[in-house]
Formats: sequence, C-alpha cells, structure tokens
Amino acid sequence: MSDLVIVESPAKAHTIARYLGKGFKVVSSMGHVRDLPEDELGVDIEKGFQPHFVIKDPKVVRRLREEARKAKTIYLATDNDREGEAIAFDLYEVLNHHRNPGNGQRYRRIVFNEITKRVILQAIKEPREIDLARVEAQRARRILDRLVGYLVSPLLSKSLSGSIFEGLSAGRVQSVALRLICDREREIQEFTPKEYWTIEAELLSGEGKGEGFRAKLEKYRGRKPELPDKAAVERALAELKGLESEFQVVEVRERERLRKPPPPFITSTLQQAASSQLGFSPQRTMQLAQQLYEGVELGEEGREGLITYHRTDSTRVSTEAQRELRAFIERHYGKEYLAPQVRTYKPKGKGAQDAHEAIRPTSVERTPDKVAGFLTRDQYKLYKLIWERFVATQMAEAVYLQREAEIAAGDYLFKVSGSTPKFEGFLKVLKLAPLKDEGLKVPELRQGERLKLVKLIPEQHFTEPPSRFTEAGLVKLLEEKGIGRPSTYAPIIATIEERGYVVREKKGVLRPTLLGFVTTDFLREFFPLTVQEEFTARMEESLDKIGAGELTRVEVLQKFYKPLEEQLNRVRQELQDGRHSFHILTNLSCPICGAPMELRFWKGKRYLGCSRYPDCQSTREFPEGVSYRYEWEDHRVSFDLEELRAHEAAPKAKRVHPELLCPECGAPMELREGRFGRFYGCTRYPECKGTRPYSVEVPCPLCGAELVERYSPKSKKLFYGCSRYPECRFIAPDQPVKLCPACSEGVLIKMKVKGKQGEWLVCTNKECGHREPLD
Repeated sequence: MSDLVIVESPAKAHTIARYLGKGFKVVSSMGHVRDLPEDELGVDIEKGFQPHFVIKDPKVVRRLREEARKAKTIYLATDNDREGEAIAFDLYEVLNHHRNPGNGQRYRRIVFNEITKRVILQAIKEPREIDLARVEAQRARRILDRLVGYLVSPLLSKSLSGSIFEGLSAGRVQSVALRLICDREREIQEFTPKEYWTIEAELLSGEGKGEGFRAKLEKYRGRKPELPDKAAVERALAELKGLESEFQVVEVRERERLRKPPPPFITSTLQQAASSQLGFSPQRTMQLAQQLYEGVELGEEGREGLITYHRTDSTRVSTEAQRELRAFIERHYGKEYLAPQVRTYKPKGKGAQDAHEAIRPTSVERTPDKVAGFLTRDQYKLYKLIWERFVATQMAEAVYLQREAEIAAGDYLFKVSGSTPKFEGFLKVLKLAPLKDEGLKVPELRQGERLKLVKLIPEQHFTEPPSRFTEAGLVKLLEEKGIGRPSTYAPIIATIEERGYVVREKKGVLRPTLLGFVTTDFLREFFPLTVQEEFTARMEESLDKIGAGELTRVEVLQKFYKPLEEQLNRVRQELQDGRHSFHILTNLSCPICGAPMELRFWKGKRYLGCSRYPDCQSTREFPEGVSYRYEWEDHRVSFDLEELRAHEAAPKAKRVHPELLCPECGAPMELREGRFGRFYGCTRYPECKGTRPYSVEVPCPLCGAELVERYSPKSKKLFYGCSRYPECRFIAPDQPVKLCPACSEGVLIKMKVKGKQGEWLVCTNKECGHREPLD
C-alpha cells in the first residue's frame, strides 16, 4: 500500500509527486471539498450558528475516498493558513465520514512554506495534528460573510430595484473598502483649491564670482512663511530686494547619508510594488505568485517551486535562507556589498500574525536570468521583482554625500541641499526612486560667506485634491487599518470591481460608480456596522483570537449578530409597511403621471422608474452620456437638463432597427433596456407600448428562426432561446456568437477553457465538442 498526499491544486500535486517518488501518490482536492450551499443561508442561527455544509463536487470526493481507501497513511498537505487548515479538516471528515473511527489514525497533517524537495521531505517526517482553533477561525469568517451576504443583500436589492432577486450584494469586508473609495471621491468633489506661493533665490557663491545655485525660502522670523496671495508675495519680494547685499551663509553641513534596503516582500507590499512598477492588479499578482509557488518546469531540473508561500504578513526569513543569500552576495558582488551583520526586520501592519516567512526565492541561486527561458513574460517580471527585493535585504546600505546650507537675509531664511551617490550598495541590485535632492549640486560654501543675489523667483501654486485610491494604495490602507488579511486583499478589490461598484482606470486607479455610491449610502444609513472600519478591524482581531484559542466561534458570532439582527428587523418592517425612506429620486418627471422618476438597478444596470410604483409602472432608460451629479446628502441624482434636451433631440438612428416595425402600430422600433434585459420598444412610446424581444442576429440551429434574449423568472437569469418557442425549444445559456461550423445542432458561446489562456468559443452541443480561440 502506498501513502496518499492530498493538496489543493493539480499543479502543486505534480511538483510534490516528483519529490516524493515511489511509495507516495499525490492527488488534488481541487480546493474546498465542501462549503455552505449556494441557494440558501446554510447557517442555523438558533443552534449556535451551526453551518450546514454540502459537498461541492461529488465526483472529486468519490475519487478521493477511493484513493484514501487504498492508502496506508493519508497526509493532508493543504496550505499553511486558516483556509488550508479548514480544507484539511473537511478532508478528514469527508473521507473518514465517521464510519470507521479507527481510520482517523491513518491521517496526518503536514505543512510547509515552500515547495522544494528538502522542505517537503522534512514535512513528511514532522506531521502534526489539525489545528482546530484555526479551523474555527476560518469557520467564523465564512459564517460572518454569509450572514451579511445573505441577510443584507436581499434588502439592498429590494431597496434599489424592487426585487430581492436582482443580485446586488453587500460584503462584510468589501463594503468597508467601497466606503473608503466613495469617501475619497467625495473629498475630491468637495475640494476647493487654495492659492499659495513659494519663493526661490538664485544666488552666486564666491562673492558673486563662483557657482550659481537656487535656495528655497523656508522660514520668516522662525516660522513657515505665509504667502497666500500675490499681494503677500510682492511685499516679501520688496523686502528681500532691499536686503540684496545681506544674503549670507549661516550654516553648512556635510555628512554621509545612509539609505537602507526595504524589507522582503509580504503579501500587501508585493501587491503594491507589482501594481505601481508592473501595472499588475492584486488579483493578477496573486495568480502569478501562485504559479511560481506551486512550481514551474525548469527543463532538466524538472518542476520546482520558485518562491515561498505568498500569503503572509511576516518579514521573517529562515536562518538557512539568510546564510545562503549572504554567501551568494559575497561570491557574486564582493564583500564590500555584503551587510556587516545579518539584517532582520520587524513585522509591520495592524494585526500581523507572523505565521510564515516573507515571500522570497526558494533558492537565490536561481537568478531571474537563469529561469527566464522557462517563465512567461509576466511570471518573469514578478519573479525578478521578488528576487531583487530579497537579495537587497542582506546587501550593504547605499551611501550618499549630502551637503546642506542655510542662508539668511534679514528675517528670511533660505535652505538648499543636494546629495551625490558615493557607494551604490544594495542599489546595484534593487533600483529605487532617487532621493528628493539627489543630483542637485550645491557648491562648496563656508559659514559667513556673502552671496550675490541674481534674482528672486516667485511661483504660484494651488493645493491639489486628494488623489483617488490606486489598487496598491487601497491595499496599503486596508493593511494599516487592520481590515482583511493577506489572503483577502486581492479578492476584496476583485469583488467590488466585478459587481460594478468601482471601475479600474489607468495605472490601477479606482473610481466609484453611481451604483457604488448608492450601495455605500444604503449601508451607511441602515447597516452602519458593515461600513465602519474600526468595527471591521476589531472583528479581524476577534478572528485572530479564535485562531489563538482565546475566544470561541459562538462568542464572536453572537456579539456580531445581535446588532445586525436589530437593523435587519427594522429595514424589513419598513419595506413591508411602505415606510422605507431610501429612494434615489431624480430631477426628471414621469412621462405618464408627472411624479419624480427614481433611480433603480437591475442586473447591475441602471434605469429610471416612476416613484409612484406600483400605482404607476412607467420606466425609461438612464440617459447615458448626459452629465449628472449624485447629491448624497439628499439621495438625489440631478441631470444637466440642457444636455438632456440636446441628447433627446439628437437622432436615434443607431438605436432604431431599420426593418423592425411595431406589432401594435407599425412604427419603427428602437433598442431599449429594462429590468428583464434588452428589448425593442415602439418609438411612439408612451402612446404605444408595443415591444418585441431582442434578437442576437444568430439563427436557431434547429429551425432557422431568430434567437432572442429571454429572462427566466424561475432561475432569475437571462438565457437565449428560439423566437418560435414553444414550437422550437432550443436554448443557449449565454449569448450566441455564431452558428457552430462543425455541426448543425449548436451555436458558439464565449467560455473559459480549462488549461487554455483567454476566452474561447465553445459549441453548445456537448456531442460536438468544437471550440476555437476568440479573436
């Protein structure tokens, strides 16, 4: 009988199998084997928040049970974090499934921080018990997120769209991140620029015969100068011109300035650096890091894991890795580039657990150039970033020669400084932004030396609004405030982007959408705890305490749920009684009854509906392209009415179907969007309310009629079916692109193909199997 090793992913399984060789079989669980059900809460609140787990993929579990039945010893080798610990526990329970209690003795839990032969073999020799406290912490997090997602989200949907099935969602941690982004946007919108001025003096050393340089006015009578407007500047310039002959050096300082290398990467700093330097989103960074961690084929060397575990908040590095690195630096760069002593770093960030090592290469000998031929372009970029940062940590400090001078003229004090590189140290490997005064030349000056004033240079400035968060900036703020943990930063940002709450612009800048603003305001008004950063950070600390065995899962959940339940009951009652106050009114009137139109959302898309619904069911499209302002104090959207009139007066030729006529009156029809998707409506609306379904202009492969977009009230999803239904019952789960060229019974739809890059076109006819890359 061979031993069985279970990991989460197939890529990791292949790497570890090669290390262990004969006598071991390594298989993948494909992530979690069980989870809360998708279509219900799955938590029994009355019975101590007992979760009801369901098997995610019965085929995977059957395969694992068969392998476990044949194995002598079963090693649970999932990731060394709470998520991995919970997966290991689920595997133990699902595979053992309490039929033969003695079987539990065959199970071993092993953990490792890197996928290398030495570390894997050592882990096999040092198994441990499953850490139930960490499992409880993961369970608590999962249940907390489920309570918010399944109890708050329907009320959000009901408020903004009139239906609990619309799909708008609120997340426990994502909502705080969204609120931070929206608050920053409001600061920008409310910002009023303020004028201020600076003054520089162009001076000559050597009694007017030496080198020229500029010095900046820093103080007036010992304080920062106040130059709010041109009048103040002109007064200062007049005084300084009268002191033209009194410019004198009062102090000169020359010193060596040391620049230390930054610590090795942790999850948050890796995401920040990859965003700012490489343009990678946090999600992309973690995908690439996962690939480097699980292993890459290196030719004759075989498959090797290139970096240590990439979900970590620790800057700690093992003694062995430090020793290997220091020997590498001395051998390749010389002793002068080696730090005199081993450099260590303390963990930073609120709530840092220091459970793993920092992110580093598994072997510093694998330089980026050596492995470049085996990596994709993006893998290479990220590996190079990690390798260089790690190598720099044990290199000597960079040395600069800095010269500073203070120059007085009456009550005015000017300053100038410049730094010149003397020894590059770690900068030989890790390129950083130059120092603020690097490259600025300051001539040799002596105390008491008189200087010649060449000219005074006033410059007008205006204060800048705060900048929008970039993905890197948001990760940094979340870490500083203790919101989320290393494994959650990328999913937080990905989630609010996917749900349409923010858009990612150039250089990773995050801008909130109207839906993001409205969602934040709803949560702020009715569920304030979900958007309070201090409350969320305290909850993260409570989860840490569960993981440390200091609190129980039920204690933390009860404390969280009690105030949430009160808020839920209040909103439910208001919705039931019709007293719910959260309506986003606009300055547009209903074309039927004249009441204000209000903003609504359906399937993430916005439209306008009459505020007297259900008495008046009039709707109209959101006037895209027309300027508007969201006034959050009054929950109101105000459109630019002049722009709107011009927009409505413009020809709608692009939206009017050239051959489609209204079945009611024969007038042309135009493309519209409603709560159930796209459709064609009569151009004479509201006088005529004729409609026709939206055609995707792909013929039905069974009968040749047109395929149209439909909505299923049962599944609450869009699908595509034949316009001759019920005579022809052909349907497609996603929008057809074209008829399948390989068969006569299917159409091609966009899909992700396992093991393939990008999107593919796949035939809906399962017996056909035709697929082709999407151009």
